[in-house]
Amino acid sequence: MRWGSWEQINFIWLVPLFIVMFAWFGRQARKRLARFAPLALSQRLVSGQRRAGEKVKFVLLIVAVALVAVALARPQWGAKQMQVKRSGVDLMVALDTSYSMAAEDIPPNRLAKAKKEVEKLAQALGGNRVGLLVFAGDSVVECPLTTDVSTLKMFLGAVGYNAAMRGGTDITGAIQKAAAALALSNAKSKIIVLVTDGEDNEGAPLEAAKKAAAQGIRIYTVGLGSESGSPIPMRDEDGKLLGYKKDKAGQMVFTKLDTSMLRKIADATGGLFVSSSGGGLDISPVIDSIGKQEKSAIGESKFTIYEERFQIPLAAALLFLVLEWFI
Repeated sequence: MRWGSWEQINFIWLVPLFIVMFAWFGRQARKRLARFAPLALSQRLVSGQRRAGEKVKFVLLIVAVALVAVALARPQWGAKQMQVKRSGVDLMVALDTSYSMAAEDIPPNRLAKAKKEVEKLAQALGGNRVGLLVFAGDSVVECPLTTDVSTLKMFLGAVGYNAAMRGGTDITGAIQKAAAALALSNAKSKIIVLVTDGEDNEGAPLEAAKKAAAQGIRIYTVGLGSESGSPIPMRDEDGKLLGYKKDKAGQMVFTKLDTSMLRKIADATGGLFVSSSGGGLDISPVIDSIGKQEKSAIGESKFTIYEERFQIPLAAALLFLVLEWFI
């Protein structure tokens, strides 16, 4: 036998509490009766049958409480093995962690908003295999493809600016690295979700996207930022604003969302483009579209189902309470 909610058995401590209360109230009742009549007279006034009935009622109540505690702990015995085949898509999230993602045109900033949306994406697509790649001037696979959403969220929570070490923004390299991570996948649907402000200063992202499409990979692009541009704040470890990023000429650097490039990348691969250029960001169209893609078997899982038997002590407790009421 095993227990489904073993911690609930602690309610059984109500039994000794009730016993102590019953003893205390009984003692108080005897004291009041003793003030009313001598012991011999009180014993004649209160029949032995009534005293025995009260004790039986109390025992029945205590047993009922104990049985309810046992029922709450969900006793289980008898088991059967279940085998479930899982199907889904393989998806790599490529998350931009360059310093331009520190811009605060999307509160609290682009990177914080991006991480929140990626977490929403992973949660909504639970059961599929999802991986995480971070990039700036180079790319690093932080979390390989996994169906464990909690593991992915743990890696995502630790992501900071320039998590890929080298500065800059290499979208081309990110697409190539994400495509390489999907190369060994046998899934019918292989997807890259590119989350960035779209400013590439390293290569030719559209060409990389076309090569990925030739490998059967679909790219969804999520653009963060404003097309009008925003300065990049520089903050210390405590979050105190130190100033804004400037170029070599001492001019303040503004970072803009490149919607044109991101839209072209999505269109070239049959994907979808969403952005925050309107002031908000709704990633649900991406989630809905990915959910409609063709799925393939991604593994099997075996688990044991135990038969719940809480009904037995619960029925017994109800029976004892009914008996207690009739006495």
